[in-house]
Amino acid sequence: MQFSALTWLSYEAFLLLLVLFAGGALYRAYRLSRRFFSPLRHLQGPKPSSFLWGSIKEIVKDDSIVDDWVIQYGGTFRLQMLLGNYRLSTIDPRAMSHILSHTEIYPKPEHLRHVLGAIVGQGVLVAEGDDHKRQRRIMNPSFSPGQIREVTPVFFDTASQLRDVLNSILSKSPEAEGAEINMYGWFGRGTLDVIGQAGFGYRFNALYDETNPLYCAFRDMMQAIGDSDLLGVLLNRFRFLRWLPLQHNRMMHQSKATTYRIGMELVRAKKEAVLQEMQSQHLEKSKIVGRDILSSLIRANMSADLSPAHRMSDEEVLAQISTFIFAGHETTAAGLSWTLLSLAQNPAIQAKLRAEVSLVSEESPSMDDLNALPYLDMVVKESMRYHCPVRGTVRIATRPDTIPLSRPIVDRYGRMQDHVTVQAGDSVGIDSLAMNHAKEFWGDDALVFRPERWEENVEGANAIPGIYAHQMTFIGGPRACIGYRFSVIETKALLFTMIRSFEFSPVEGKEIGMKDVIVMRPLVKGEEKAGFQLPLRVRRVQRTA
Repeated sequence: MQFSALTWLSYEAFLLLLVLFAGGALYRAYRLSRRFFSPLRHLQGPKPSSFLWGSIKEIVKDDSIVDDWVIQYGGTFRLQMLLGNYRLSTIDPRAMSHILSHTEIYPKPEHLRHVLGAIVGQGVLVAEGDDHKRQRRIMNPSFSPGQIREVTPVFFDTASQLRDVLNSILSKSPEAEGAEINMYGWFGRGTLDVIGQAGFGYRFNALYDETNPLYCAFRDMMQAIGDSDLLGVLLNRFRFLRWLPLQHNRMMHQSKATTYRIGMELVRAKKEAVLQEMQSQHLEKSKIVGRDILSSLIRANMSADLSPAHRMSDEEVLAQISTFIFAGHETTAAGLSWTLLSLAQNPAIQAKLRAEVSLVSEESPSMDDLNALPYLDMVVKESMRYHCPVRGTVRIATRPDTIPLSRPIVDRYGRMQDHVTVQAGDSVGIDSLAMNHAKEFWGDDALVFRPERWEENVEGANAIPGIYAHQMTFIGGPRACIGYRFSVIETKALLFTMIRSFEFSPVEGKEIGMKDVIVMRPLVKGEEKAGFQLPLRVRRVQRTA
């Protein structure tokens, strides 16, 4: 009797597991089938090359193809992505404003959060909902104009060191010929030193030493991501694949362990220093510990008027360090590289900029004096518009929604539509570069690097919901880039010093291409195995008496 009862209980448990498994499989099949009935299927768009990859292969192969689709399909169209998922792509400013302002409906998709989280942790770049609002509220003072003014001297200190390094290289070459120098590599080192010092008071010393473990950890992570290509798409989408014994996975795990170890040491040391500072009632201002952004953040996080429940944990503060490095180093290095390439290709623009910055008597002007240079401001705005280091990002609809359009479109059946309907699970592309290149906003010469456009009336771009200069480089809305002021002033400071000291020109016979590895990185066509690089001919500026 007892055996029979146990057998019956085992049979019931087996049936229960079978029902749960079948129910789960049916639910997954239902969710999979729903994607094929998305309302986005009624929009025009390119035919996918395969069911598995959708249009991903075309995008990976040709970074400019999205710009072509924008022209072909009128700015709002649909794409089919991995396993038939639909994605809305639009440069309609009203639609973009709706998507960016309704963060509760359009968060980052889970797979993208896991990709970014694997690199930077659960910081402000990855957090969603109330966690994001809480982190951002604490961090906002650390990125105020006053705080950026405090760290501007660090930008110029590093710029001067980079100038000295380049002068040392040039001293080994004939004066008239100059030297071929990989400016992307040196900008990468310089911007890392900047973010280390200004961001969290840490000396990478990357301009002189490539063996720093934190520097190597981030370099290895970026290299692993860059080498993965389509494999990376699968690894990003299916989390279980990240535990396979692949070289990519081993590199990511090792690098993440290094960043966690060193980062936590930094957080705890800063926290202790700030705590001692706050306990001292009569500390002179000149002796306040740390003028860097991390110290400012920790002070705000330990403020007496902030309840413990609203403070960030040490792990969350650590994630901000990784975010500083990732967002403040990679994007600025790429942006500066593309700026120099455009100046090298346009010697008249380079000469005009040099004439302006050479009139400044100080080698390290203040933030306000830097912002008062009109042509430097125009060059930086134009470069950020024209090059836009991050092509775009993605959001996912958490529920059905109707997205309004400022300009009606024609669907596949010839019907005019003044809105787009999405269902839960549909993705939405934030195509920053495509929006920055659209002729309807920037004129017929939108694909030309021309700083003088910022002297003119760029009325067409006024509707773009970007946080900086009516462009989408730093996107907009509640999730706009919190560090955009830092990036702009850093770019101006490094460019100011480089153009005052050196002349840049293209290297004959080398065609520069690009590859989208989180940011748009330069490479030499035909020399892809050499890695990311931007070789330019560099000469010292000849001073006239």
